[in-house]
Amino acid sequence: MRKFHQVTRLLAVGLLLSGLSAGIFAQDQKDKDQRDRMNNATTLTGCLNKDASGAYMLTDETTGVKTTVTGAADLEKYSGNNKVTLTGAAKADASGKPIFEVSKLKHVSDTCKGPSAQ
Repeated sequence: MRKFHQVTRLLAVGLLLSGLSAGIFAQDQKDKDQRDRMNNATTLTGCLNKDASGAYMLTDETTGVKTTVTGAADLEKYSGNNKVTLTGAAKADASGKPIFEVSKLKHVSDTCKGPSAQ
């Protein structure tokens, strides 16, 4: 009978340890997924405006390259030729056109210079 209690205790301790270690591994996977998303994030800085169709456009001040952006609710607030830094990921819209989906917006300046301001 004493042997039975020892085996039962060992089994209980083993189950407890395996349950705790599963939680640790699950947390590690969650952290890894978050790190992967952050590593895939891209940052763009430029002048934010709306084009004639109402789409948000980010224009690089140096090159004049325009990128269609979508996503963040603050886009409207800063769409009047404000300089912003956008963090997000390159995607494609329903028609396959490349867009930049914004996950974070940082306001840099109330004005822009360069190709978009001319």
